[in-house]
Amino acid sequence: MLKAKDSLRQTLRKTLLIQAALTLIAAIVALLVKSPSFALHLVYGGAVTGIGTGLHGWRLLKIAVPDDDNDDQTAEAQLNTVGNAGAEVFKGSLLKLVAMMLLLGFGMGYLKLDPLAVLIGFIVAYAGIVFAGGYAPRTKATK
Repeated sequence: MLKAKDSLRQTLRKTLLIQAALTLIAAIVALLVKSPSFALHLVYGGAVTGIGTGLHGWRLLKIAVPDDDNDDQTAEAQLNTVGNAGAEVFKGSLLKLVAMMLLLGFGMGYLKLDPLAVLIGFIVAYAGIVFAGGYAPRTKATK
């Protein structure tokens, strides 16, 4: 049971590292092509994505799989846990989106960061999810 939670943690860590690496590469390119402030604003956008990914991953880890000490649960309690998982995933997605909108609004509105730089950083880092393969390892169907 803990194996699924560990693989989820590993995938989350991999995703965050890829997002950080992509943001760093984009910031270096922006530093060479644009200005230091543009590169810093780009890093902010990448950090917003990382925070959103971290929040969603944290919510998924909370519901991943019951720990081994919960093996004595009744079948009904286990079904309720599985039934609530969909709602918890939705709550995690909603938390992620709200946090990212607030952070983007704060950066571009209150801090007056360059919107283009922030969005480039956000998009480049978000592409890290594609390279990481999502949040959890997939299993292959057996025939």
